[in-house]
Amino acid sequence: MEEAIEAYPNQEFAQLRFRLALSDELAPNKKEMQQKLMAIIEADKMLPFYQSLAEQFKWDVDQDLVSKLKASNDETIKTLDDKVKDAQENLGETEIRDALLARAEFFARIGDKEKAITAYRQTFDKTVALGQKLDVIFAIIRLGLFWKDDDLITRNIEKAKSLVDEGGDWDRRNRLKTYEAIYLMSIRDFKKAADIFLETLATFTSYEITPYNTFIEYLVLMATLTHDRVTIKEKVIDSPDILSVIHDIPHLSTYLNSFYSSDYSAFFVALAALTDHIKTDRYLAVHAKYFCREMRIKAYAQLLESYSSVKLTSMASAFGVSVDFIDRELARFVAANRIHCKIDKVNGIIETTRPDARNAQYQSTIKHGDLLLNRIQKLSRIINL
Repeated sequence: MEEAIEAYPNQEFAQLRFRLALSDELAPNKKEMQQKLMAIIEADKMLPFYQSLAEQFKWDVDQDLVSKLKASNDETIKTLDDKVKDAQENLGETEIRDALLARAEFFARIGDKEKAITAYRQTFDKTVALGQKLDVIFAIIRLGLFWKDDDLITRNIEKAKSLVDEGGDWDRRNRLKTYEAIYLMSIRDFKKAADIFLETLATFTSYEITPYNTFIEYLVLMATLTHDRVTIKEKVIDSPDILSVIHDIPHLSTYLNSFYSSDYSAFFVALAALTDHIKTDRYLAVHAKYFCREMRIKAYAQLLESYSSVKLTSMASAFGVSVDFIDRELARFVAANRIHCKIDKVNGIIETTRPDARNAQYQSTIKHGDLLLNRIQKLSRIINL
């Protein structure tokens, strides 16, 4: 099999950068993180990355360091440019591609996004083998994920899909699926992300984009949010791949098993801890509040489905919270039509009201019909003009 492209840029650096921007409460060890980043910057001569960090965090720029890194980068760029020129003048297409690739990887490694993209595209144009073309596209997708450039990611995922359809090998097909799943998760397409995570679980090899334990964490979070109990039991709880590492991930095993076994008090504690952790993840932080709310709704609905009515005190006790908290939570979700029940505050009882599927379908048809009529009317006015 063709040799894979080195995993530049290193996604861990983007995670460190993200955590450095968090509040002191979520990231209490910022000094250590900054020191780690500076050590990485000096070791890998990452001048553009350092300059972007200094601009973002309003650091005092170390001019001596800048001069040192610039001199080193200029020297390396000259050497790489000379190799490209020599290959173009004296060698063949393979050597030209290799020289262009080395230059692209250098720009990706030091954090020069625009030059890296340009260099990778030049490399792609000189690449013949399908597998190597996919490797270049994967490198560009990694750049998009590193810099959170959605347009760059989506365009190159589509390009990679087209290439895979032409005959991409098994490993690269699976690698592309993992890249896509992480991107879908980052834009809150949780259901599709969960499906792809489950599909690639047994064949995961994309360590350049995320550690395996983190991949498992993403999978469990997405699956519990979007899948039913049968699927969660069959594909998550009973999965040997997940069982082999889940206990190494703080709170995840308790979260998963307490949700499935209806131990809601333990589930709420684990959910709170995981939500705090999610807030420090650069892909999921923006969705932390949404995720926590949706999982609470799912847990409430799961309990209520088992009863025609339940006491407020019993439900509060089951979740390990106060009666007032449960009352406020359910009232909010009932008003939003997210939970189907009625609250009898006087008698302290919650009565479940299972929706009529036929009536719900009728209401949905009416709603969509009204929307269609409105659009037809707007279109007719435009045509008449």
